[in-house]
Amino acid sequence: MVIGRLAGYLGIALVGAYLLNALIRPAEAIGTGAALGETGRGIASIGEGIGSSLRSIGSGSSKLLDPLFSLKDLVYDSRTGGAATVSPVAQNTGSLTSTSVSRPSSSTITWSNGTTASVPTLSAAAKSYYSNIGVSVT
Repeated sequence: MVIGRLAGYLGIALVGAYLLNALIRPAEAIGTGAALGETGRGIASIGEGIGSSLRSIGSGSSKLLDPLFSLKDLVYDSRTGGAATVSPVAQNTGSLTSTSVSRPSSSTITWSNGTTASVPTLSAAAKSYYSNIGVSVT
């Protein structure tokens, strides 16, 4: 707390000294201003250099992880031929015929008004329920 107040007073004193110097010796004040400007530009240049270095380190290190993501795409991407297909849409429940060819299993429900719907294969209990309420299931 005390140090903050002292730093504030010191800053005000430096600004006052600079303004007093500018009134008494304008040529030297211009030189001091130019020196401060150059110092500020130098500090800004150092900051830009540090920022550029950190950005290049970050982008370079992120590229180190690219092979891992490519490997993930090979294993899990459904657009890649021969990849392991893990999406629920791609997993097909079906039954095998006598020739061992997989075909999708489904049932068609037909209501009395003629409306039909295709659904996954219904159990015997479901087929019984639908026939008890007057709906045809094939």
